[in-house]
Amino acid sequence: MRVRKRVMALALASMMALTLAGCGSSKEETVSNDTNAQTSSEKEEQSTAEEKDQEETEKEPVTLVWWYRGNGEQKDTKMVQDALNEQLKTYPGLEHVTVELKCYTASEYKQAVTLAQSSSEQIDILNTVNLDFAEEVEKGSLIPMDDLIDSMDGLKETLPDWLWELGSVDGQIYMVPNYQRAASMNYVITPTEWLDKYGDREKMEEVLKKDDTSLAEKAAVLEEYTRNVQAGEGATHYMPPMGSMVYTGYGVNDFNDTIYGDYVKDADSDTVSNKYMTEKMKLAFELSANEYQEGLIHPDILTINSKDFEGANMLNDVSYVFCINNQFGDSERVSEIYSTMYGFDVTAIPVKETYYISNTWAAGGNGISSSCEHPEEAMRFINAMTQEEGKELYNTVVYGIEGVHYNKIDDMHIETLEYSGTQGGVETSYSAMKWIMGNTFNAYLNQACTDDEVEESLKLNESEDNIKSDLIGSTFKTDAIKTQLEQTTAVATEYSKPLMYGVMGENWEATYNDFVDKMKNAGVEEATAELQAQVDAFLK
Repeated sequence: MRVRKRVMALALASMMALTLAGCGSSKEETVSNDTNAQTSSEKEEQSTAEEKDQEETEKEPVTLVWWYRGNGEQKDTKMVQDALNEQLKTYPGLEHVTVELKCYTASEYKQAVTLAQSSSEQIDILNTVNLDFAEEVEKGSLIPMDDLIDSMDGLKETLPDWLWELGSVDGQIYMVPNYQRAASMNYVITPTEWLDKYGDREKMEEVLKKDDTSLAEKAAVLEEYTRNVQAGEGATHYMPPMGSMVYTGYGVNDFNDTIYGDYVKDADSDTVSNKYMTEKMKLAFELSANEYQEGLIHPDILTINSKDFEGANMLNDVSYVFCINNQFGDSERVSEIYSTMYGFDVTAIPVKETYYISNTWAAGGNGISSSCEHPEEAMRFINAMTQEEGKELYNTVVYGIEGVHYNKIDDMHIETLEYSGTQGGVETSYSAMKWIMGNTFNAYLNQACTDDEVEESLKLNESEDNIKSDLIGSTFKTDAIKTQLEQTTAVATEYSKPLMYGVMGENWEATYNDFVDKMKNAGVEEATAELQAQVDAFLK
């Protein structure tokens, strides 16, 4: 009996051992199978990634030609272009892309673009600075970009809604606007030592910045100050002509919106007019003529370069008593900026109390040409010039090459080697204007910039105190008055400088009357009426 029990116990033990062994084998098999499955999945993912990479590397090479206004082709433009294209090889989605930089000066750009379009020369990305954006859209030069923009993660959110409106026509986006400070203030900039000796700062500030003071009153305080400096420092110190200060954006002009060229609408009016045909402009011409006769304006004003006499040159033996610059912030901030830039103490007196965002975006933007064969790549490049992820590419385009054109101080600060202002000119071996190229808030800060520039600019852009144009989002068609616009522009080109600068002296009014007659014969009234009708329709 005992033997039988022992045999049965051994049998049971053997069975359990076999069962356990079987379970162990099954578990190992399962683990082995899972491992094989995981490895297979990883291999598939790796294979897919490799195929994708291979597809990227095997993409056909694409060359994009980017047209923009700037300093023209400079000594090192090709060097910078090569550096940019090396960087693109590491930028997602642009590894197969090279970009050709087609840069022209302000005076050359529009004509160069027009000729290129008529001869079907390659234009892929077209910068709208110095072009009429609405006109380019109207003639079909640019494609709608809405779907392409939506395909770029985060791009739509990078710019404010009102700015996208300025890049749109009839509800469709045709350019990605360059992003910068939305508005500026004009300031009379003058050496502090002269202002202390010869000026009345409180009186000048009160008269210049108030909207309810007349142009004659504003002219009087500037003329008086110039006379005082001439009496104390010599007769070779001059003022800018009132005509040019009223006509240009750098002066004591009113806030206005550009409808087309010289056709404008004042911010506090719904009436369209040609700048030259207003009573205010006529008065400005008269003031310039009187200033010229009195010796307050440089005798060679038609041939000199005003930059040789203003800014850092204001303490020279022959100079301007003051210049007018646009900046932002209070008087102390702006005075400090220009004192550092010019190398002597200056005082900045604002000529307005508020900031104005007009209906046109002076910084323009980048659109995709209707002849572009690779719009997706063009969109990716524009996106890189706008979003922070493309910051290195953008700064290469703006400042050039580290160690050649600038030295890097830290992640945000650089020292430009050939210029100490905010931007270099045509005389440098390479420099571009950051406000033309893309998003200025991604730009390095050089020695002319303040550390608070980005923060304060964004604060200004978002301020509810700004006055915004009632024409934001508007565009105007000019086909019906194309001839009149061309003819009135030609007449204005012939007459404007002598009248603005006052060189006609006591004969200014006869010259002005002749000018007005020719403007009427050229069709100024028809052009004004057509644009007025479009403004009225938009405002309704």
